Amino acid sequence: MENDDPCTRPRDGNDPLIYSKTIGSPPFSLLIGVKYDDSCPPPTYLSIEYLNRDRPTDKSSQLAGYTILQEGGLQCVDEQVLSKQSGVIMDVIAQVTACLMKGKGVVGLSLPIRLFEPRSTLERMLDRWSFMPVFMSQSFQMDHLSRFKRVILMAIAGLYVAPSQEKPFNPLLGETLQAHWPDGTKAYCEHTCHHPPITNFEIVNDDFIMRGHLELVGKFKKNSLIGGYKGKANVIYPDLQVITYTFPQFRAGGMIFGSRTVNWESEMIFEDVENNIKATIVFGPKKKGGWFKKTVGKRDDFAGQILMDGNKICDIGGSWLEGLSFDGVREWDANVHRPVFHKFGTNPLPSDWRYREDLVWLGKGNSEIAQRWKHRIENRQRDDRKLRGHKY
Repeated sequence: MENDDPCTRPRDGNDPLIYSKTIGSPPFSLLIGVKYDDSCPPPTYLSIEYLNRDRPTDKSSQLAGYTILQEGGLQCVDEQVLSKQSGVIMDVIAQVTACLMKGKGVVGLSLPIRLFEPRSTLERMLDRWSFMPVFMSQSFQMDHLSRFKRVILMAIAGLYVAPSQEKPFNPLLGETLQAHWPDGTKAYCEHTCHHPPITNFEIVNDDFIMRGHLELVGKFKKNSLIGGYKGKANVIYPDLQVITYTFPQFRAGGMIFGSRTVNWESEMIFEDVENNIKATIVFGPKKKGGWFKKTVGKRDDFAGQILMDGNKICDIGGSWLEGLSFDGVREWDANVHRPVFHKFGTNPLPSDWRYREDLVWLGKGNSEIAQRWKHRIENRQRDDRKLRGHKY
């Protein structure tokens, strides 16, 4: 598909990467009106072909750069990624200490560009719903309990998709995203609060709407970074059945020393209040009581039950790396079912994530200019926040 956006081509000059050599910023910049700086030129925007490039969907590609540990969970073995992150951790810890002393969280730390991937957290969030076309298509035709199970399948299956060690960009205040899936489902996201970082989202399908707002949380605990989304996703059907669910926590281990590991932990709670259906799914090996407490299973295991009117309907079990079963019957298999990734259209809102210069330059392979733009954008955000603190 040919890209007709003129901002993907130079306005003046012959360098295809630089929008202008006289104007300081592209037309949809947070820094509209800044003077041209030869060390920090405005980029041409990313083409629709780049944004919609094919992503592999097989399990081995999703887990590229990782090995599955015998005790469960993942270990990063990508030497290039680990090398990029080498030497940064102690600087991060110093920033964390300063943030905690000021009563702030760790999500908004200013980090070096080499830790990032050219994606926004808004887009990374959509990966969690990449099994929506697989399990929730035609779900309005089903009964209440079957829909409930389909929501569980969609939410659990999305956990193993693209567990990248590279960090997406924290969204700017007011940053938006518009996307769609091949089945016609549309996604709309907006970053509505920066402290704490909260994103509102709405997913629109012919069979249902899913909406809510999620706060990105994170904290360091000993040798690990623990984080995730705080909030609920609300799946709403035309007959007014509402199924809500929460997200588990991720744990990235080995942040200071040892192997870099990744796992999901804590629990997910699914609930349909009107029809009195509930499921709690707990991640990690099962704990056995007694004098000497033991664990049975692997770290990537999960288990739970579906209750209706307080009575058990079925057991839930599996591994977020392998699959999910209801009463022993496998309904999601990571080696069989493949995710379906979203795509982007042309002419989004001017506030779209694809227009931020630091992300664009990183996508074009120039990390030095990306780092300079990142500093400029962060400084502008700080200035804007100070202005919002005044009555005007």
